[in-house]
Amino acid sequence: MLNLERGRRSYYQRIDKEATILKYDLKGEKFFMVSEEKVSMHDSMDAKLVLEIENQKRILCIAAAKNGLLFTGGEDRNVTAWDTNSGQAAFSLEGAHATRVKGVVFLSGKAGGNEDVDKPYLVASASSDGVIRVWDVRMANKENPTPLAEVNTKSRLTCLAGSPVKSVKVKRRKNADKELDKDRRPQRKKKKSARKELDEEE
Repeated sequence: MLNLERGRRSYYQRIDKEATILKYDLKGEKFFMVSEEKVSMHDSMDAKLVLEIENQKRILCIAAAKNGLLFTGGEDRNVTAWDTNSGQAAFSLEGAHATRVKGVVFLSGKAGGNEDVDKPYLVASASSDGVIRVWDVRMANKENPTPLAEVNTKSRLTCLAGSPVKSVKVKRRKNADKELDKDRRPQRKKKKSARKELDEEE
C-alpha cells in the first residue's frame, strides 16, 4: 500500500495468489481483492483480512454498494450481491446474461441535491457479447427477472463504467441550450427585419 501524500510505502503484504481485481468500498475503509473464484476483504489501515467470499466460478468484476453489499459477476453469468458482514450471498440475478459477465456498476448517487438521482436498487451489468442491462435488484427474488433497460453494443465488452449523474447533466445541458436559444431569438428577429428593410429599399 502506497501513501501518495507522503510518497512512500505504508505497508506490504504477501498474498498466496495473484489478485486480478482490487477495489475499495464506498467509504474507503475496506478494500477487496479478487483471485479466481474468491474475494477477500481487508482493512485499509493495515490490510488485515476481514473475511473471504467464495463463488462457484471465477469472478471477473465487482462493485461495492451501500448497506454493506458487494456485487460480483463472472463466468457463472449471474449478478450476485454478497453481504460483507457475513460473507454469504444476499441475493442473485440468475442467468443475468447469456455469456460471462465482464462488468457490473452500482448506480447510486446524488447530484445537485436531487433526491430522485439516489436509487440504491439500480445495478448495471455488461457481458462479453456486448449486451448491457440495467436491473432493479428488488426483482431478484422473481424466477425470471426482467431488466429495466437493455442495449446491444455489438462489441466485445471487457469492462463497464457508469454514473446516474450523467442523466442530470444532460437535462441541465438541454435546459441551458433552451435558455441560450431564447437569448438568440431577438437577435435573429433583428437580422430578419434588417434584411427586409434592405430588400424594400432595393
